[in-house]
Amino acid sequence: MRRRRTRRLRTYGRGRFRVGVTVFALALTALLLVSCMAGSNVLWVRGWFGWDVGDYSAEPTERTLETDGAVALELCDTVEVVLERSVHLKTFRGASQALKYYRDAILNHMLRNQYSTYTGNAASLKAVAQEYPTLSSATLIPAADLEKSAALYFGSSSVSHKSGDRFDYLKRAEYYTTAASARPCEVTVEVLSVEETANTYRMEFKLHSATDTSDTYRAIFVKRDGGAYWKALEMK
Repeated sequence: MRRRRTRRLRTYGRGRFRVGVTVFALALTALLLVSCMAGSNVLWVRGWFGWDVGDYSAEPTERTLETDGAVALELCDTVEVVLERSVHLKTFRGASQALKYYRDAILNHMLRNQYSTYTGNAASLKAVAQEYPTLSSATLIPAADLEKSAALYFGSSSVSHKSGDRFDYLKRAEYYTTAASARPCEVTVEVLSVEETANTYRMEFKLHSATDTSDTYRAIFVKRDGGAYWKALEMK
């Protein structure tokens, strides 16, 4: 009996080991396939999962676009996500840095553009009241909505949820709240040039406020169907 049990245990152990090896091999193969694939759609998929989508700053220019054309206007809308009052921006490379620096700015942009969605929403008020019954704030932004905005504008939904300077994170309910009003965008974008490469758009621009003008910024956006997401911001 002992020998039979021992054999069964050994067979069972070898079976689990084989299954584990097979799963690992399949996962590794899928990862390699995605890593080797090219094209803007795959770059977007890789970016969505927070993977490094590469450094495209050295890609050769394929064509120069109009500074007031449709692509330039769309890229300006993406830049506006982080704009409030100052013309001085923190430079970044990749979604991780961008979301660390601009989490509050993205939340402010969401509140500024969808005030009625995030203020006095009955479903949100009910959900938060279950976890925070004494909270009186009517401004509530679901963490899931922030992740969607991060994926849309920066190519990754991997947000580190925490309280910032203006927005407090309600961890138990997974919402953001603030007692402050949304800050208006008091900065305009002056597009200096837009270049297109195989996988990106590169835009140089300056920012202007009523009292100040920035130096020249250089932004890199990775293409995807229906637009592009922000990859990097640097000073020229």
